[in-house]
Amino acid sequence: MRRLGILCGFAVLALAGPGQAAEPKERSGEQVVAMRCVQCHGTGVAGAPKIGDRAAWIDRARNGIDTLVRSAIKGHGQMPARGGMADLTDPEMKAAVSHMIEVSLKPPK
Repeated sequence: MRRLGILCGFAVLALAGPGQAAEPKERSGEQVVAMRCVQCHGTGVAGAPKIGDRAAWIDRARNGIDTLVRSAIKGHGQMPARGGMADLTDPEMKAAVSHMIEVSLKPPK
């Protein structure tokens, strides 16, 4: 009987398959922005600073990246916490905010 229990345990492990317990891959800032942020920051909905609007992002960047990230995590104005994506990690939020700043503050050509 004990042998059957051990075999059943192995069968359960075999059904789970390799890599099932692996952590999901972290999304890049560019991916997060394309997935969600651009919906508001692409057009400036509800006062969201538009991606590429240098003046709007310079004012915000003066407060520092950590302040902006905390605000994005918590939610700000009409923006819900984590931009409405509850599964975003803190590093993904920082990467997304950093990406929007980087794109927006590129020197004009």
